[in-house]
Amino acid sequence: MSALTSPVKTAVSSPLRWLVAALLLTCWMPFASAAQNPYAMIEGVSNDLLGVIRANGQYLNSNPQRYYSAVDRVLEPVVDFNFIARGVMGRYAKQATAAQRAKFTSTFRRDLVATFARGVATFGDMDVKVVNPGSAPGGNRVNVLQEVRSSEGLTKVSFTLVRNRSGQWKLINVILNGVNLGKTFRGQFAQAMQANGGDIDKVIANWSAADKVADEVG
Repeated sequence: MSALTSPVKTAVSSPLRWLVAALLLTCWMPFASAAQNPYAMIEGVSNDLLGVIRANGQYLNSNPQRYYSAVDRVLEPVVDFNFIARGVMGRYAKQATAAQRAKFTSTFRRDLVATFARGVATFGDMDVKVVNPGSAPGGNRVNVLQEVRSSEGLTKVSFTLVRNRSGQWKLINVILNGVNLGKTFRGQFAQAMQANGGDIDKVIANWSAADKVADEVG
């Protein structure tokens, strides 16, 4: 696919770096609860995910589903896939049936996890620090800033977390070097709808997070 003219192209040097920085950190908080400090939580649980990569990354080629499943188990309690997928659909979510929304959420999650898992398979060692550590917020929404140093260089990431009715912190968006991940995917979904004549089923069937990312940062 050809690259799109986008601010993302100057913000990130490669699709792999974008995936590593924007997605790896989203799952560094698998045991979130109302009593936890989200800043300390993100730092303290980072080794858990890195352990998963080290222990299962070797299966990427021989048994990829085993590796993908291990990554998905870390992501599942952390990322609000339903909220994000509905946001990606944007105004088209209201036009979709409940079955179509559920199917897109499943497709979006499966594809994004696999894309992410492939991207981070060789990244067992990264230096990460929270830029704005603080006490547990009194409200139900917080932005946590991080800096990630790897062989790819320095990347700044901002995470938007909300506390749900059960008291759990859930990640709902990521901003990488000023590029809004949620808006990027929403724009891609809208373009796909226009290109496919508004056929939601066709857009869902052909959705690929890997292609969307490559388009934006290529």
